[in-house]
Amino acid sequence: MAAGDAAALAGAFGLMNLFARSLGGITSDLMYRNFAFRGRIWAQFLALFFEAIFLFAFGNVDNSQPWYVALAVLVCFSLFVQMAEGTSYGIVPFMNRKQLAVVSALVGAGGNLGAVIAGFCFYKPITDALAPFQVHAGYVMFWALLSPCYYWSEYGGMFWGPAETAPEKSKVQMGDSEMSTEAPSEVARC
Repeated sequence: MAAGDAAALAGAFGLMNLFARSLGGITSDLMYRNFAFRGRIWAQFLALFFEAIFLFAFGNVDNSQPWYVALAVLVCFSLFVQMAEGTSYGIVPFMNRKQLAVVSALVGAGGNLGAVIAGFCFYKPITDALAPFQVHAGYVMFWALLSPCYYWSEYGGMFWGPAETAPEKSKVQMGDSEMSTEAPSEVARC
C-alpha cells in the first residue's frame, strides 16, 4: 500500500473526533432522559466495554489479514473511545457542582495523562507488536467492570437508586442560583 493511501486510511481514526464524542454525549443524555442518572453510568459502561472489545480485536489483527480488517476494527475502536469521552463529560456535572471547572479540567487532563501512562506501561516495555493492545484492552475492561461500583448517594448508581429521597418540589440549577419549578402558593389577583 502506498504511504499516501496508508496515511489517508489512518486519518479515519482522527475523523471519528468530528462526531463520535458528541455521539457519546448524546447517548448519555438520552439514557439520562429514559433511565435517570443510572442511564449515564450504563452509557459509560457500554462505551468502555466495547472500547475494550475492539481494542482487543485490533490486538489480534496481524499481517496475515487484509488491511481493511485492521481499518474496520480501528474505526469501531475509535468510535467507542470517543463515545466514552463524551459519556465521561455527561457524568462530570454530577461530580461536584461547586467545582465543575476543576472537575472538567481533571477529566480532560486525565485522558491525556492516561495516554502517556499507557504508552509507558503497555507499549514501551512489551516488544511483541500485538500484545500491548491486548494488555491495554484488559486495562480498559478493568475500568469498565468497575462501573457498578460508581455510586452517588443523591443520584444512585448502575443498579441502585439514590439513597436520599427526592424533595417534593423540583429545582433547576441555573449557574450559581437555583430556580424552583414549583407553582407559587399564592396567586396575585386583580
